Amino acid sequence: MSKTTTFATPAGHTYAYTVETLENGEAAYDLTRVFPDGAEFPVGAIVVHPNWELFPGVEGLLNIQFGKGSTDRHERTDVPMIGGGETPYVVGSHLVNPADLTPDADTEGTPLLKFRKAMLAAHFQTGSPSERSGKDTFERVQDLITGLVTLYKTDKATPKREATYAAFLNTQRAETVQKEIDATNAKIQALTIHNAELTQKLNTYKTA
Repeated sequence: MSKTTTFATPAGHTYAYTVETLENGEAAYDLTRVFPDGAEFPVGAIVVHPNWELFPGVEGLLNIQFGKGSTDRHERTDVPMIGGGETPYVVGSHLVNPADLTPDADTEGTPLLKFRKAMLAAHFQTGSPSERSGKDTFERVQDLITGLVTLYKTDKATPKREATYAAFLNTQRAETVQKEIDATNAKIQALTIHNAELTQKLNTYKTA
């Protein structure tokens, strides 16, 4: 059974969590917001794992997925309720760079993670269209994810999880490269046949 512990975000918000290692080494965090008066509100789940891209252009990115389950957000469970107003459920996923958290002498305060696309939220976990979230939701999620990524990077279990995920991706990479090899071999064979046909035609002209 997973142990419940807490962490604080850069803004000083406290979250209790349990973490589960999924099939391919993903870290699934079940989160609860803890307020100073002791009140607790379940948030939902956020899954963290290395970049899913087979041949990434930037090394070291992490994928942040809101909710457990399928890559299709409409099939996920435990989608986190950290949005505001009419769209409380934050949906989708983001690739973030932990290198953004490296202290910069020219930057005041704690570095926060950057997101490469808009933050999306929805009325319901599934079955409702997503909408671009407001500034308050973005700031809340940015704060939480920054704290969560910091936690992930310092977790002693992370190297083993990432090795499992790398093995999962390597299987897909091998399949992709093998398809390229097969396609290349087919082209070589076709060119060889074409070359033989041209050579035969050339010889016919020479002997005519």
